[in-house]
This record gives sequence, C-alpha cells and structure tokens, in this order.
Amino acid sequence: MTRVRRILSEKRHLIVPLVIAALASALLYVVVVFPLGRQVSAAEQQAEQQRDLVVRARQDHQAAKAMVQGKQLADASLQKFYQEVLPANASVARRLTYLKLSQLARAANVRLESGTNTYSHEKGSHLSKVTTTYTLSGDYRDVRRFIYSLETAPEFMVLENIALSSLEQQTRTGLAVRLDVATYFRTENVD
Repeated sequence: MTRVRRILSEKRHLIVPLVIAALASALLYVVVVFPLGRQVSAAEQQAEQQRDLVVRARQDHQAAKAMVQGKQLADASLQKFYQEVLPANASVARRLTYLKLSQLARAANVRLESGTNTYSHEKGSHLSKVTTTYTLSGDYRDVRRFIYSLETAPEFMVLENIALSSLEQQTRTGLAVRLDVATYFRTENVD
C-alpha cells in the first residue's frame, strides 16, 4: 500500500467529512453566494442609475425654477415699462411726441413744418399706436443731427420711415424730408 492510500484508509473518518464539507461549500457558493453577488451588483447599478436620475431631476427643477423667476422678472420689468415709460393715453402720447420733436428740432436748427397723426390698435393687445407724420426741413447736417437725437432720445419713440420730399420743396428750404414717428400708449380694452 502506498503512503497516500494508507493515510486515506486510516484517517477516513476525518477526510470524508472534510471532503463533504468542501463539496457543500462549493455547492453553497454556486447555488447561493454567486447569485446573490450578481443581484447585489445589479442593485448597485440600478441605485447608481437612480442617483443619476435624481441629479438630473434636481437640475431640471432648478432650471424650471430659474425660468419661472426669469419670467416673473420679465413680467415685472414689462409692467414697469408700461407704467413708467409708455404714455397713459392718446392725448399724452400726442403731446409727448410733439413736445419732444419740437425740442429736438429747435436744438438741431431744423423746422418742423406740418404734421398729422394716425391711430391704430392691434387686436388682442393693451397697446395702441399713434404715428405722427412730419415734414422737416433744414441743412443736411442739421437734419442728420435731428435724426440722431431722435433715435437716441430716452423717450419711447420709433422712427418708422424717412422719405425725401419733392425737388421743388428741397430747393426752397434746403433738404426736406418726411418722417413717420410712432409711439405707443396704453389702452384699457382688449379686442
């Protein structure tokens, strides 16, 4: 008998339980521990995905919150513009336009010769528009200075159109142009 066989036969009562325990451990690992390890790994990946979703949801929430705050700020600024910058009615708008254009004409050394007003209201809006058409005459440099002053004035007036007048009128008075200047005012009724 060889040495290994002799040890196995003499110590069989110790070796058999050890082999059974080793096989049971291997079987336990294959049947229980390995599948549980995979489940834990899958759960960790799912938890990571959920954390990413939570982070993205918080970022979306912050962006939405900032958008709401921006809209509120824009609404407040628009209301301030309506209250403080725009004329309250057609009469105030007409007076403001005439007064400011007269002051600018005097400062630029040009003449405002004739003017007409037209009113329009856009459906669904709280704003109406008054367009004032004036004939302006003077030297080219003075007319240019007047237009620059009008465009940089703090009052809300829009220079919509500039057109040269007839040749006879220009030779008589220097350069003659027709200006369409618009301003807006608040109206209460919305169509």
